[in-house]
Amino acid sequence: MEKKKTEGNAWGYLVGLGTVITFIAGIGHVNSFGLIYHDFMNDTNSTAKSLTSAYGVFSIMLAIGGIILNNINKKRPLRTGGLIGATLLTIGSFLTIFITNTNQLLFTFGILQGIGFGIVVPVCYSTLNYYFVKKRTTVMSLCKAAQGILLMWYPQLIKNMISTYGFRGTLLVVAGISLHVYPGMLTMQTEEVKPRKIARDNIENGITSNEVEDLLCINNNNEVVVNANKTLCQKISDKLMDVLNVKILRDIIFCNICIGQSFVNFSDLTFFMLQPMLLFQYGYKKTDIAVCISIGAAADLIGRCILALISSMANVNTRCLFYIATLFTFFIRIVMLQITEYTWMATVTGILGVLRAWLHVTSPLLISNHVEHKDFPGAYALSMLATGTVNVTFSPLIGLLKDVYHDYVPAFYALTVCCVPCLVLWPIEYIVKK
Repeated sequence: MEKKKTEGNAWGYLVGLGTVITFIAGIGHVNSFGLIYHDFMNDTNSTAKSLTSAYGVFSIMLAIGGIILNNINKKRPLRTGGLIGATLLTIGSFLTIFITNTNQLLFTFGILQGIGFGIVVPVCYSTLNYYFVKKRTTVMSLCKAAQGILLMWYPQLIKNMISTYGFRGTLLVVAGISLHVYPGMLTMQTEEVKPRKIARDNIENGITSNEVEDLLCINNNNEVVVNANKTLCQKISDKLMDVLNVKILRDIIFCNICIGQSFVNFSDLTFFMLQPMLLFQYGYKKTDIAVCISIGAAADLIGRCILALISSMANVNTRCLFYIATLFTFFIRIVMLQITEYTWMATVTGILGVLRAWLHVTSPLLISNHVEHKDFPGAYALSMLATGTVNVTFSPLIGLLKDVYHDYVPAFYALTVCCVPCLVLWPIEYIVKK
């Protein structure tokens, strides 16, 4: 009854709009990092490793943000956590204006914006999951398509802002755009009222809720069991296990999803973040690079619209689609690294844009379709922790490859190889299960 009620609730579509606003305002500029920081890196003699390291820290902080939200959500509504995340994100965005070299991005972008965005992302996805079950893939596709429409013009906007306002003026405008995360978070309202487990006679005896949590636990039959014999270490361990939602790691399928997804997401995001740098190396003009990125964003939009249309007419196996998109991405990237001519580069970028759309739409659905709604914030936090661990481990190595060889091509081959864990481990799981 609850599901039917929320499935047709008009507020859910407002949540979808809030999700689009949040993503555009929060990380809409990330794919244009190469355009924004290229001249700044040359002027300050910064290395590619510092930029990829900042993104690696950003990814691990996404996970920390998700864990923080999982803890906040036990006592406060999701929207409250979202507003805290929006504050951290905007503070980091405004502080970025004052950086003097890319090493400082580790703090302003990596830590502050990473934790902030790590909090708001599961707020968006969890609230969408609450309102939509049968239409989940369709609504997610529509949200991503709406993002794609705006992101398609973002590189051109960044190019024009840099020409008009300069480097720091562009960062100021980007920081101002980040303030729109607040209205996005204000839409994240559900009708759920979180129950509080309190023994009836506690109020009469004047026992606080914290004391109750330490002294009592409730078994499967809702009977109160005395828990006073637990040592301090056991209590700390139990609390840590609860905050991290570690129990879900017993699910081997969930772990396999996280491993494959983590390497693919790391590869995808870093690939497109560094693509402008590769095109600069090939001698492309800034205008040509902006057009190429826009073509990829337009193709991304087309891919999202196609998926929204298909999912509205038939059920889509999101995990199968993610795997197929990863497989084609692997081979097409290899083709891309064999060409330098602009027309072919733009064409291949467009194809990768379509495949990227399918990866982005299905990625959060892999988790939400595998776990219950109540477990989603914690499960998503762990998946982001896996992605963050991969990012913070391999991002510096990708940047180091470029710095050692003075060439971006080896780094892009390494990013392509990062698709292999998903392509190998998921079929093994299928064979073993069968």
